[in-house]
Amino acid sequence: MERTDRSEKNDTQKTKLIFLSLAVLVAVILIWSFAAASKARSERDAARQELEMIKSDNIKLEQMVKDLTQENETLKKKAQQLEAKAKAKPAAKNKTKKTKKTKKTSKKKRA
Repeated sequence: MERTDRSEKNDTQKTKLIFLSLAVLVAVILIWSFAAASKARSERDAARQELEMIKSDNIKLEQMVKDLTQENETLKKKAQQLEAKAKAKPAAKNKTKKTKKTKKTSKKKRA
């Protein structure tokens, strides 16, 4: 009878040991999953922060492009105006030179 009691005790101890081992294994897996989830959350938050920084940089760059485009258009208009003035001045100079030449020739004829 003692042997059956001992074997029953050994069986119960083995069963307790198996359940205890399973409980420890589950606890370790839970701790590991919480640690992995925490790391994933921190990476997600860092990615969100980086995304927000990139969006704000993108907005700033778009504004700079708009400003530079506007400045470029203004400079193009000024260049066109200056070209128009430059073309108008030689034409006006040619007309005045012709009138001066005609005046000089008419003075020569009188003399």
